[in-house]
Amino acid sequence: MTTTIAHLRNAFAIRGHPRATARDVADFRDRQLRRVVQHAYRTVPYYRRLYDEHGVNPNLVRGAGDMPSLPAVTKTHFRSAPEIDRVARGLDPELLISAASSGSSGRPFMIRRSWLEQNVLHLLRLRALRAYGIGRSERTLNILNPKNVHALDNKRLGKTLVALKLQTDSRRVSIHLDPEQIAEAVRACRPVMLSGYPNMLARVSEVLQRNPVMPPSIRVALTGAETLTPALRSRIEKALGVQVRDQYGSNECNLMAWECPLGGPLHVCDDSVLLEVVAPDGAPVAPGERGEVLVTALHTFTMPLIRFRIGDMAEQGETHCACGAPFSTIAGVKGRMLDMFPLPDGRVIHAYYLTETLVMDDPDWIECFQLTQHRVDRITMQIGPRRPPNPLRIEAIRAHGAQLLGPGVEFELALVESIPSDPSGKFRPARSLVTSSYDGVLAEAGVP
Repeated sequence: MTTTIAHLRNAFAIRGHPRATARDVADFRDRQLRRVVQHAYRTVPYYRRLYDEHGVNPNLVRGAGDMPSLPAVTKTHFRSAPEIDRVARGLDPELLISAASSGSSGRPFMIRRSWLEQNVLHLLRLRALRAYGIGRSERTLNILNPKNVHALDNKRLGKTLVALKLQTDSRRVSIHLDPEQIAEAVRACRPVMLSGYPNMLARVSEVLQRNPVMPPSIRVALTGAETLTPALRSRIEKALGVQVRDQYGSNECNLMAWECPLGGPLHVCDDSVLLEVVAPDGAPVAPGERGEVLVTALHTFTMPLIRFRIGDMAEQGETHCACGAPFSTIAGVKGRMLDMFPLPDGRVIHAYYLTETLVMDDPDWIECFQLTQHRVDRITMQIGPRRPPNPLRIEAIRAHGAQLLGPGVEFELALVESIPSDPSGKFRPARSLVTSSYDGVLAEAGVP
């Protein structure tokens, strides 16, 4: 297991990497790869069995170029093993910090990390804020899912640093509030940065355009968790009068890439994650080509994630950005298309309004799910179970879904053996047939 001293040493290195050379960052990445791969084989039963079955020797992995010799891991295969076999030997999963994935892939998943691992990963987001010119004593506001704080992740360190003005004061407001209420919270907070999911941020921005923050405080808008289309970017920039910058992250690895401060490609957090963009045969794609994303978490030793398929497609970027940053790039991410649902009573809800309550509090029995809005007054939810669910659980989901949507909306729940992907090959876990920010993008690409 990685020691406290090693985590502190890594945290110090991460802080200095924006001023390092690309070779220095690559050397750091390869050292971490060797450590996490060898650690996983020695201490995690799942990886020992997997590598033995494929006849691979993890000790021969010396860096990123050797990773294709290891098998890729799917969520389905990973979750098929008992959780005790997926964490390092001697650890109790219940004593680790847990977080369910957002469900943006339609396949919920529980991640486990130690307190130190959680805080090292947080440094990546702080580094991105610095790149956008946001100082330690300034305030940001994030429009996100309400977050249940794990008992071991009490944020005492962060709160202390914020009080000492040594860390940016990052506040949250629930995405499930009405855009007018969110805009009111923005005006009260007066942040220098406003972030959120692109669809909701566009709606809130247009409210703020009519009744802005005074005097003006917002200097940059950040998006993430969903695909940022050119149309959504334009709506936000026009309404707020500031530049929009995109970020790419996941609960598996936290922040994985952030858009260049000058605009253009996304800088990959090479010192925190090995992000591979691969063809169907597993070979790396060339710059400008699109492929599947595989991730290896470089600082997660409690529950290692090695060549993990997170369900996204990305376009490979150039080896380095023209701005001179010492990080590799991706040109864009194609995934996480989650529509918002307009309802008969005038509400427009995000899919997370339903999923965080209906499936995220108990995700382990669910293999995949999909929400579809057929009409403003009819929404269906399909669930592909990993194992037969408790009938009482199913009835509770039906009742709670109907309660959340209100009496004017028909809510149907069905258990199915499988849920097919769209003709594009992309699985869309939340789709509105009434209105969508993404159908037009797919139509331009020739996808029905």
